[in-house]
Parts: sequence; C-alpha cells; structure tokens
Amino acid sequence: MDWTKALLALVVILLYIPLVFMGANVFFPEYTGSHSYYSNFKTCDIAKGSADVPVYQQNQTCAGEQQAAQDAFEQAKAKYDGNKYIFIVGLSLFVLLLALFISFDESVIIGLFLGSVLTSFFSTWIYFSTQSKIGFALLAVIFFITLFFITKLKSMFFVKAKK
Repeated sequence: MDWTKALLALVVILLYIPLVFMGANVFFPEYTGSHSYYSNFKTCDIAKGSADVPVYQQNQTCAGEQQAAQDAFEQAKAKYDGNKYIFIVGLSLFVLLLALFISFDESVIIGLFLGSVLTSFFSTWIYFSTQSKIGFALLAVIFFITLFFITKLKSMFFVKAKK
C-alpha cells in the first residue's frame, strides 16, 4: 500500500472513531459529563427535634442511606454503560461486515476495518467494568470476523513489489 492510500485510510480511521463515540454519547446521554459520577451526597446533620436519638445512630442511618443511594446509582450506571458498550461494539461489527462485503476503494476498506477494530478495543477498555455478556459475544464475533478479514484481504495491507 502506498503512502496516499495509507493517508486516506488514516483519514477514515480518524473520522470513524470519534463518530462512533460521539454517537454513543448522543444516543446515551444520561451518564455523561458531570453526571458520570454520583454527586448527591447530603450532610448528616442532627435533625431538629431528634435530640433523644444518639448522634452516632443518626450518623449510621444517614451513612447507610447515602451508601444505598450511591450503590443504586452505580448499578444503574453500569447497566446503562453496558448498553452503550453494546451500541458501540454492535456498530463496529456492522461497519466491519460492511467493509468486508461491500466493494469500496482499498483505502476506505482498510480505514473502516482498522477504525472498527480500534473502536472495539478502546470501547472495551473504557467500558471493561460493565461485564456485558452481550458485549462479550459481539466482541468475540468481531474477533473471528477480523481473522477472516485479515486472511481474505491481507494483500491489501502490504506493499506490492514492483517488477
């Protein structure tokens, strides 16, 4: 592959990766930005009119409520992030299949292939803690399609010797 095809493939890669991640944030906006972390902590001050209840008991109750609320937030966020991961990897699988079966220019095929593989890698790294079973299955399919893709189209990746 000559340098112009490599450059065009790089352009496709550099546009594809942010396109997918931006799309994921557009379609899954709930736990992004400042809403990514639990921030609903309240102070555990002594409530008025409850002087007869020991302070440590009030603090324990308040801390328990805080922990339960944070745990609920974290569970909901993990499920949501799992769905976001499935979206990203599913889209990468679709694009990988598209690159495999639709005839484009070589640089576009290589760009889509590498873009979908890199996006799958980065999204797995980012959303690793979601432990999504569906995401794992999609990633396994991407892995085997990648092996097939490389075997079928490996001549595209190498510079052809001039005779």
